[in-house]
Order: sequence, then C-alpha cells, then structure tokens
Amino acid sequence: MDYERLKKEITEIAAVAGQAPEPYREKCFELLLNQLLRESPPAAGAKKKPDADVPPAVAAQAIDERQGNGLVFPATVKAFMRRTGVAQSEIEAIILVEGSEFHFVREPSHSNISKGQVEWALLIALKNAILNGNAGLSVDAEAVRSVVQDKGFYDNANFAKNFKNAKYAAWFKGTLEPQGDPVTLSVEGEKALASLIKSFKTNDQG
Repeated sequence: MDYERLKKEITEIAAVAGQAPEPYREKCFELLLNQLLRESPPAAGAKKKPDADVPPAVAAQAIDERQGNGLVFPATVKAFMRRTGVAQSEIEAIILVEGSEFHFVREPSHSNISKGQVEWALLIALKNAILNGNAGLSVDAEAVRSVVQDKGFYDNANFAKNFKNAKYAAWFKGTLEPQGDPVTLSVEGEKALASLIKSFKTNDQG
C-alpha cells in the first residue's frame, strides 16, 4: 500500500469535509474516507487502458460515475447531467445522502433574497429528482417557502412576485404559485441549475 499517497488523500478529504456545515462535517469525512478505503489502487507501474471503441466523453462520464460515493441517480438526473455537462462528482460534492436523510452541504450564501429564493427552488428540484426520478426536476412553491424561511431568503411581501420576475420566470415550465402544483424546470432552468452546481466548486477554489 502506498502510505504517502493515502496520507495525502486523507488530508484532502479532511479539507473537503471541513468546508461542510458543522453538523455534517464528521459524517462527510466518514463517507469520503470509507469510499477511499474501498477503492483498490492499481499495481505499481500498471497503466489503466481505456475501454476500446468508447468515445472519450462517454468514457470520462462512466469513470466519473464509478468514482462517486455510491449513489445511483435516476435516469432523469443522468439525462440532465448529459444535457448540461454536469458531472456526478459535482453533484455529490454538494449533497450528503444517507438512507432517507438528504442534506445540501453547499448552499447559497450571498445576501440577495430574490436570487437566493430562486436558487433554492432549483436545488429543491434537483433533490426531488434524485429522491424520486418520476417527479423529474420539479418543485412547488410551498416547498421553497419552507426552506427559504429557514435559510433567511424569505420575503413575504414579494415571495410569489419573485418567481414572476422576467429573469427567473423563464426557468420554469409554468408559474410557481403559492399552494400550486409542482412545476418542472425549463431548458433555461436546467442551465441555471447546472451553473449553480458548478459555482459551488468555483467558490471553493476561490
């Protein structure tokens, strides 16, 4: 076993887990460490040969999925990933799933209330798709209201109005109305969700 490599990777895992909210740091570290220990490093000097006749983009996606934390995403989420270029590892970096427990370990941290409200709508749509593929990338206003009240992005007077803002309305295939039915993300909404997911990685590097 390459102990120097193992020590380096454990240090990297500790750094990643340290960026998670305090209640989830220990569990995040444990999950990442377990994944590392399950992986079998190649023999010294061995080179991994790419699968024959597999296009590079498809091979990269398959490798990325095999190196994840064991989550099996529904077809709806995989289709979203392929349409937008989001890697499974990028999604797994912002969530923590254990049994029936689902948490976001990366979340909006700016102070723009209307933007934060709609970003949470995108994230909840992702959560719904992961937990229930049949639901697709859809979200309802009351689920958003509950979260943004807890996260500090709630503007009671303008809650419904924010979803009708021209900038954000195009992100949904319909209008998110209080007490209304779930609405699916549009193509523009999927692009916005992809950008949001990728922005968490960019912010970590910054």
